[in-house]
Amino acid sequence: MKRLLIDENLPFSLGVRLGLGYIHASQIAEQASDSLLWQWARENDYVVLTRDTDFFDRLLRHGPPPKVIWIRLGNIRKNDLLRVMEARWPAIEQQIRSHDLVEIYADHLEALTFPQ
Repeated sequence: MKRLLIDENLPFSLGVRLGLGYIHASQIAEQASDSLLWQWARENDYVVLTRDTDFFDRLLRHGPPPKVIWIRLGNIRKNDLLRVMEARWPAIEQQIRSHDLVEIYADHLEALTFPQ
């Protein structure tokens, strides 16, 4: 799997818990805009991990890269989020290899591919 760019709306510790190469948005720039993060991920071959609808919108407008993993779990405590992501990570990783977007819901995953 490619490395992850973890959006600012997610805990820094998520990358550590998943045992991946990652960078947190706060390491790129303080309060980095979505445009900056999108461009950075595209140029550096990172997958964006986010809870933010804006990255889905960017995929619709611009197409990949980057690929996006979109967490759609609603309000969830940090420890519960970490547990869910750890438990589902193997399936998420498998889906993102062959798709451009993986959406994570409480009871299932959805994976989509966009025309380039």
